[in-house]
Amino acid sequence: MKFNAKVPKDEHFPYWITDKYIYAILLVFPLFTGFYGYSKITLSKYIFFAAVTGIWALSVIAHCIKKKEKICLEKTPSPVWLVLLYLIFCCVSAAVSPFGSAVLLGEGRFDGLVTIFLCVCIFLLASRFSVPKASYVYALSLSSSINCAVAVLQMAGLNPLRLFPGDYTFYDAGVKFSSVFLGTIGNADLFSAFLCLSLPMVCVFYITAEKRHYALLPTAALSVFCLLACKVSGGILAFSVFILISAPFVVTGEERLRRALDILLISAVSAFAASSIAMSGTTKSFPISISFSIKSTVFLTASMMIVFLRTFVKKKDFEPRLLKAFLSFLSAFVVLAGIVTIYFWKGTEGTVYELSQVMHGNIEDGFGSSRILIWRNLLKLFPERPLLGGGPGTIPLRLNLVFSRYVEETGKTLKTYVDNAHNDYLGILVCTGLLSLVPYLAAQLLSLGKAATADKNPFVPCLACALLCYWVQSFFGLGLFLVSPIMWLLWGMLISSLSGNAEPKPLSLP
Repeated sequence: MKFNAKVPKDEHFPYWITDKYIYAILLVFPLFTGFYGYSKITLSKYIFFAAVTGIWALSVIAHCIKKKEKICLEKTPSPVWLVLLYLIFCCVSAAVSPFGSAVLLGEGRFDGLVTIFLCVCIFLLASRFSVPKASYVYALSLSSSINCAVAVLQMAGLNPLRLFPGDYTFYDAGVKFSSVFLGTIGNADLFSAFLCLSLPMVCVFYITAEKRHYALLPTAALSVFCLLACKVSGGILAFSVFILISAPFVVTGEERLRRALDILLISAVSAFAASSIAMSGTTKSFPISISFSIKSTVFLTASMMIVFLRTFVKKKDFEPRLLKAFLSFLSAFVVLAGIVTIYFWKGTEGTVYELSQVMHGNIEDGFGSSRILIWRNLLKLFPERPLLGGGPGTIPLRLNLVFSRYVEETGKTLKTYVDNAHNDYLGILVCTGLLSLVPYLAAQLLSLGKAATADKNPFVPCLACALLCYWVQSFFGLGLFLVSPIMWLLWGMLISSLSGNAEPKPLSLP
């Protein structure tokens, strides 16, 4: 990191330690699994997250107190005020909660007030002391690549890093244990959420950077393959929405268009591979079968079309305003065509079928892997404490919902206790109430709005797109600390970029 020579040496410290913390969260945290694999991955990651974040935050705060730094309230960005308001209402919710000290760590999976406080600290300090740079993208790219490599080996029936206990493998999910686990993140939903942050970050930075970063393309290919192969519908939907919404804002010239076509080609080829390759999970013979379907044929055709289009645009120049108008029209057309297709879908199962039924008003409890049932039960709790909720991390204390399934192969019954809303926004609504949800949503919308009108800074679009993709999948996701600290860090870095932080500035503020 380059420092401004005008900044006194002892004032470099907050930027220096923030720089090291960013690497720890983007590179080390996603890969850290502890010493007991999946059996204790949640506890292991929480200890790492809380310890590293606590040391960093206390160091920066202590330095600022020692230097008697002043805070310029007039220059504080609006999203920062809204996030602070969100934290205040979370604290009030915890204070008036009838569940006492349970709100501190939470009765679910470490989703209590302590985690909320640490995440907000990440956002606040990153928005002030982070200086986005290309090496951060590469750090996230590397952790994503390693994660995906581990996931691919697991889908091949192997057990790299001995993450599964004993002789268990990826294919024992639903037979010997309930949840699906992938990569060094753990739960497949959280693995998908992680890809929803890293994949847009990598793709958009490749498109918007001053020079082409070809080293990022393998990460994009592997990430798209894993995102589709893990079959988490919320993540796939979020990535699709990211492409459609961001295209008119990211692709603003012929060079960016050519790079975007590189990404689309990589994505189409990876999608073709994901829809054609099947792994049985038998480690002895390591069989990999290849089959073609309508879906794989579509992706193969799309790949060939993109190659032709890439050759065509190579010799053309485009007026930026006309290009934006065309991409906006194309995105709107694809969305409309998708809605019409889903509405008239004739299938009888799958995600598209469920969406079609929802559009026709037929909403069954089993849709979305029974998310509809969970959401309906949670909404029944909302009127009990609408403004401040039951307290952070208290869903397991208020919701008595258990899923069970008899497994013929083992003769045992698997049970899953619902301790999460499976919808980040609904979880906030039920746990900390409407008063906390409103400023949280407002901060998101305001941040994305500012990013859409920002000046030419390559970090603004890649950070904003990563957040957009993650926030869309949050409607179906778990929102747990195993991934959310990365989101809060990128959010803080976005505010830093929007504030024009290109180099460390003196801490003494007028």
